[in-house]
Amino acid sequence: MTVKRFKVHSLTGRIDKARMHRAWQAVKRNRGAAGVDGVTIEMFEANLEANPTKRRGLFRLAALMHDLKLRGCYHAQPLRRAYVPKGNAQWRPLGIPTVRDRVAQEVVRSLLEPIFEPTFSDGSFGFRPGRNAQQAVEEVLRLLDEQGRYVVDADILSCFD
Repeated sequence: MTVKRFKVHSLTGRIDKARMHRAWQAVKRNRGAAGVDGVTIEMFEANLEANPTKRRGLFRLAALMHDLKLRGCYHAQPLRRAYVPKGNAQWRPLGIPTVRDRVAQEVVRSLLEPIFEPTFSDGSFGFRPGRNAQQAVEEVLRLLDEQGRYVVDADILSCFD
């Protein structure tokens, strides 16, 4: 497989109002709960275009763009911990980021994905666009039919807790 390599300098120059709005739309479409700051999707949207102020500018797009592009640093809020049933009377912990942090993550994803996605192995299915667990299972079954004899399923208990 030939991978096209190119130089990537500062990506902050590619952060603009249109990218911020696309990121916001993706977060809004995905819905989701409020993070530790208590700001919901609806609250974020109510002040989407307002100019940042000292008191209320923390969750507005202009202030977020300023942090990502001009300040050169971004500090995410702590995650809100929630638990969902996992089965077998167990619970799976979830970390829920703030809406503002989800928009920031989407901006960064939109910048990095086109650079790194082409370099990933075709056999990689985890958290990739247009790929899912069912396709991974189909690939394992195909490889077993063609050349395999064994499948190893390994799971490290509480690896990311």
